[in-house]
Amino acid sequence: MRGLAPGAPVEFRGIPIGEVAAIRAQIDLKTFEFSVPVTIHLDPQRLGVKVMDMQGGATLEVMRRRLIDSLVSHGVRAQLKTGNLLTGSAFVSLDFFPSAPPAMVDWSQTPVQLPTTPGQLEATEATVENIIKKVDKMPLQEIGENMRKAIGDLDLTLVSARGTLVSAQGTLDNTSNLTEPNSTQVQQLGNTLQEVSRAARSVRVLADFLERHPEALIRGKQGGAK
Repeated sequence: MRGLAPGAPVEFRGIPIGEVAAIRAQIDLKTFEFSVPVTIHLDPQRLGVKVMDMQGGATLEVMRRRLIDSLVSHGVRAQLKTGNLLTGSAFVSLDFFPSAPPAMVDWSQTPVQLPTTPGQLEATEATVENIIKKVDKMPLQEIGENMRKAIGDLDLTLVSARGTLVSAQGTLDNTSNLTEPNSTQVQQLGNTLQEVSRAARSVRVLADFLERHPEALIRGKQGGAK
Protein backbone atom coordinates (compact mmCIF):
# COMPACT_ATOMS: atom_id res chain seq x y z
CA MET A 1 0.00 0.00 0.00
CA ARG A 2 3.04 2.29 0.00
CA GLY A 3 2.38 5.41 -2.04
CA LEU A 4 -1.41 5.15 -1.75
CA ALA A 5 -3.07 7.83 0.36
CA PRO A 6 -6.60 9.12 0.97
CA GLY A 7 -7.62 11.35 -1.90
CA ALA A 8 -5.72 9.31 -4.49
CA PRO A 9 -7.65 8.96 -7.74
CA VAL A 10 -9.65 5.89 -8.76
CA GLU A 11 -9.68 5.43 -12.53
CA PHE A 12 -11.58 3.19 -14.91
CA ARG A 13 -9.47 2.67 -18.03
CA GLY A 14 -7.86 6.05 -17.45
CA ILE A 15 -11.12 7.91 -16.65
CA PRO A 16 -11.36 9.32 -13.08
CA ILE A 17 -14.49 7.87 -11.47
CA GLY A 18 -13.76 8.35 -7.75
CA GLU A 19 -11.12 8.63 -5.08
CA VAL A 20 -9.62 6.73 -2.16
CA ALA A 21 -11.52 7.45 1.07
CA ALA A 22 -9.56 5.50 3.71
CA ILE A 23 -6.72 3.00 4.20
CA ARG A 24 -6.49 1.04 7.40
CA ALA A 25 -5.00 -2.19 8.68
CA GLN A 26 -7.17 -4.76 10.40
CA ILE A 27 -6.93 -8.21 11.96
CA ASP A 28 -9.74 -10.74 11.99
CA LEU A 29 -9.94 -12.04 15.57
CA LYS A 30 -11.57 -15.27 14.39
CA THR A 31 -8.93 -16.27 11.83
CA PHE A 32 -6.14 -13.87 12.87
CA GLU A 33 -5.73 -12.92 9.23
CA PHE A 34 -4.10 -9.56 8.53
CA SER A 35 -5.38 -7.34 5.71
CA VAL A 36 -5.32 -3.74 4.58
CA PRO A 37 -8.68 -2.85 3.06
CA VAL A 38 -8.87 0.27 0.90
CA THR A 39 -12.18 2.10 0.94
CA ILE A 40 -13.03 4.01 -2.23
CA HIS A 41 -15.87 6.32 -3.19
CA LEU A 42 -17.20 5.97 -6.74
CA ASP A 43 -19.27 8.48 -8.68
CA PRO A 44 -21.35 6.54 -11.23
CA GLN A 45 -22.12 9.74 -13.08
CA ARG A 46 -18.46 10.05 -14.05
CA LEU A 47 -18.83 6.88 -16.11
CA GLY A 48 -21.06 8.84 -18.45
CA VAL A 49 -23.71 6.11 -18.47
CA LYS A 50 -27.28 7.21 -18.99
CA VAL A 51 -29.98 4.81 -17.84
CA MET A 52 -32.81 4.92 -20.35
CA ASP A 53 -36.08 2.98 -20.53
CA MET A 54 -35.68 1.67 -16.97
CA GLN A 55 -37.78 -1.45 -16.38
CA GLY A 56 -40.84 -1.15 -14.22
CA GLY A 57 -40.08 -1.60 -10.52
CA ALA A 58 -36.32 -1.29 -11.08
CA THR A 59 -34.50 1.38 -9.12
CA LEU A 60 -31.28 3.18 -9.95
CA GLU A 61 -29.51 1.20 -7.21
CA VAL A 62 -30.59 -2.08 -8.79
CA MET A 63 -29.33 -0.96 -12.20
CA ARG A 64 -26.00 0.08 -10.70
CA ARG A 65 -25.60 -3.34 -9.11
CA ARG A 66 -26.37 -5.04 -12.42
CA LEU A 67 -23.82 -2.81 -14.12
CA ILE A 68 -21.09 -3.68 -11.60
CA ASP A 69 -21.97 -7.39 -11.74
CA SER A 70 -21.71 -7.28 -15.54
CA LEU A 71 -18.34 -5.50 -15.43
CA VAL A 72 -16.94 -7.97 -12.89
CA SER A 73 -18.18 -10.97 -14.90
CA HIS A 74 -16.32 -9.59 -17.92
CA GLY A 75 -13.03 -9.40 -16.02
CA VAL A 76 -13.00 -5.93 -14.47
CA ARG A 77 -10.64 -5.92 -11.46
CA ALA A 78 -9.16 -3.29 -9.18
CA GLN A 79 -5.38 -2.93 -9.29
CA LEU A 80 -2.85 -0.76 -7.50
CA LYS A 81 -0.65 1.19 -9.93
CA THR A 82 2.16 3.70 -9.65
CA GLY A 83 1.08 7.18 -10.72
CA ASN A 84 4.38 9.03 -10.35
CA LEU A 85 7.78 7.36 -10.45
CA LEU A 86 9.49 10.35 -8.82
CA THR A 87 7.19 10.70 -5.84
CA GLY A 88 6.11 7.05 -5.69
CA SER A 89 2.45 8.00 -5.44
CA ALA A 90 -0.05 5.32 -6.37
CA PHE A 91 -3.68 5.14 -7.45
CA VAL A 92 -6.42 2.55 -7.88
CA SER A 93 -7.11 1.44 -11.42
CA LEU A 94 -10.15 -0.49 -12.65
CA ASP A 95 -9.61 -2.32 -15.92
CA PHE A 96 -10.49 -5.47 -17.86
CA PHE A 97 -8.40 -8.59 -17.21
CA PRO A 98 -9.88 -11.36 -19.40
CA SER A 99 -7.55 -14.02 -17.92
CA ALA A 100 -8.49 -13.19 -14.32
CA PRO A 101 -10.14 -15.98 -12.29
CA PRO A 102 -13.95 -15.77 -12.14
CA ALA A 103 -15.32 -13.68 -9.29
CA MET A 104 -18.64 -12.41 -7.99
CA VAL A 105 -19.65 -9.41 -5.90
CA ASP A 106 -21.12 -10.15 -2.48
CA TRP A 107 -23.71 -7.43 -2.01
CA SER A 108 -24.42 -8.59 1.54
CA GLN A 109 -21.18 -7.00 2.72
CA THR A 110 -20.96 -3.41 3.87
CA PRO A 111 -19.13 -1.91 2.14
CA VAL A 112 -19.17 -4.14 -0.92
CA GLN A 113 -15.82 -5.76 -1.69
CA LEU A 114 -14.66 -5.54 -5.31
CA PRO A 115 -12.36 -8.27 -6.72
CA THR A 116 -8.73 -7.28 -7.23
CA THR A 117 -5.70 -8.44 -9.16
CA PRO A 118 -2.04 -8.15 -8.10
CA GLY A 119 -0.37 -4.85 -8.84
CA GLN A 120 2.60 -4.35 -11.14
CA LEU A 121 5.22 -4.81 -8.39
CA GLU A 122 3.41 -7.80 -6.88
CA ALA A 123 3.11 -9.44 -10.30
CA THR A 124 6.83 -8.90 -10.96
CA GLU A 125 7.77 -10.33 -7.57
CA ALA A 126 5.52 -13.35 -8.12
CA THR A 127 7.07 -13.96 -11.55
CA VAL A 128 10.62 -13.76 -10.17
CA GLU A 129 9.67 -16.09 -7.32
CA ASN A 130 8.22 -18.65 -9.75
CA ILE A 131 11.38 -18.49 -11.86
CA ILE A 132 13.57 -19.03 -8.78
CA LYS A 133 11.45 -22.01 -7.72
CA LYS A 134 11.75 -23.57 -11.17
CA VAL A 135 15.51 -23.03 -11.19
CA ASP A 136 15.78 -24.61 -7.73
CA LYS A 137 13.92 -27.69 -8.98
CA MET A 138 16.23 -28.12 -11.97
CA PRO A 139 18.89 -30.86 -11.50
CA LEU A 140 21.73 -28.45 -12.25
CA GLN A 141 24.41 -30.75 -10.79
CA GLU A 142 23.24 -33.72 -12.85
CA ILE A 143 23.02 -31.56 -15.97
CA GLY A 144 26.56 -30.31 -15.33
CA GLU A 145 27.90 -33.86 -14.90
CA ASN A 146 26.16 -35.05 -18.07
CA MET A 147 27.54 -32.07 -19.96
CA ARG A 148 31.04 -32.74 -18.61
CA LYS A 149 30.76 -36.38 -19.70
CA ALA A 150 29.49 -35.37 -23.12
CA ILE A 151 32.42 -32.97 -23.53
CA GLY A 152 34.83 -35.77 -22.49
CA ASP A 153 33.31 -38.15 -25.05
CA LEU A 154 33.58 -35.42 -27.66
CA ASP A 155 37.27 -34.98 -26.84
CA LEU A 156 37.85 -38.73 -27.30
CA THR A 157 36.00 -38.64 -30.60
CA LEU A 158 38.12 -35.72 -31.79
CA VAL A 159 41.32 -37.53 -30.77
CA SER A 160 40.20 -40.67 -32.62
CA ALA A 161 39.27 -38.62 -35.66
CA ARG A 162 42.67 -36.92 -35.53
CA GLY A 163 44.38 -40.33 -35.41
CA THR A 164 42.33 -41.50 -38.39
CA LEU A 165 43.36 -38.43 -40.35
CA VAL A 166 47.04 -39.07 -39.50
CA SER A 167 46.72 -42.71 -40.67
CA ALA A 168 45.06 -41.57 -43.86
CA GLN A 169 47.82 -39.05 -44.42
CA GLY A 170 50.42 -41.79 -43.90
CA THR A 171 48.64 -44.03 -46.42
CA LEU A 172 48.61 -41.20 -48.94
CA ASP A 173 52.32 -40.61 -48.33
CA ASN A 174 53.07 -44.30 -48.88
CA THR A 175 51.02 -44.28 -52.03
CA SER A 176 52.86 -41.20 -53.21
CA ASN A 177 56.22 -42.88 -52.51
CA LEU A 178 55.07 -46.00 -54.30
CA THR A 179 54.20 -44.08 -57.44
CA GLU A 180 57.54 -42.21 -57.63
CA PRO A 181 59.58 -43.31 -60.69
CA ASN A 182 62.76 -44.09 -58.70
CA SER A 183 61.09 -45.73 -55.73
CA THR A 184 62.22 -49.24 -54.64
CA GLN A 185 58.70 -50.60 -55.03
CA VAL A 186 58.52 -49.44 -58.63
CA GLN A 187 61.93 -50.97 -59.43
CA GLN A 188 60.94 -54.30 -57.86
CA LEU A 189 57.69 -54.25 -59.78
CA GLY A 190 59.65 -53.63 -63.03
CA ASN A 191 62.03 -56.54 -62.39
CA THR A 192 59.11 -58.85 -61.65
CA LEU A 193 57.39 -57.85 -64.89
CA GLN A 194 60.62 -58.52 -66.84
CA GLU A 195 60.95 -62.02 -65.34
CA VAL A 196 57.33 -62.77 -66.17
CA SER A 197 57.92 -61.54 -69.71
CA ARG A 198 61.00 -63.80 -70.13
CA ALA A 199 59.12 -66.78 -68.77
CA ALA A 200 56.30 -66.12 -71.22
CA ARG A 201 58.74 -66.03 -74.14
CA SER A 202 60.29 -69.34 -73.04
CA VAL A 203 56.86 -70.96 -72.85
CA ARG A 204 55.97 -69.56 -76.27
CA VAL A 205 59.27 -70.93 -77.82
CA LEU A 206 58.66 -74.35 -76.25
CA ALA A 207 55.09 -74.42 -77.58
CA ASP A 208 56.30 -73.58 -81.13
CA PHE A 209 58.97 -76.35 -81.01
CA LEU A 210 56.54 -79.00 -79.78
CA GLU A 211 54.10 -77.98 -82.50
CA ARG A 212 56.79 -78.66 -85.15
CA HIS A 213 58.30 -81.71 -83.41
CA PRO A 214 55.64 -83.47 -81.33
CA GLU A 215 57.78 -86.66 -81.26
CA ALA A 216 60.19 -84.79 -79.05
CA LEU A 217 57.82 -85.47 -76.14
CA ILE A 218 58.79 -89.20 -76.56
CA ARG A 219 62.22 -89.18 -78.13
CA GLY A 220 63.44 -85.95 -76.69
CA LYS A 221 65.19 -83.15 -78.54
CA GLN A 222 67.83 -84.32 -81.00
CA GLY A 223 71.27 -83.48 -79.78
CA GLY A 224 69.94 -82.94 -76.27
CA ALA A 225 69.62 -85.10 -73.18
CA LYS A 226 67.22 -88.07 -73.50
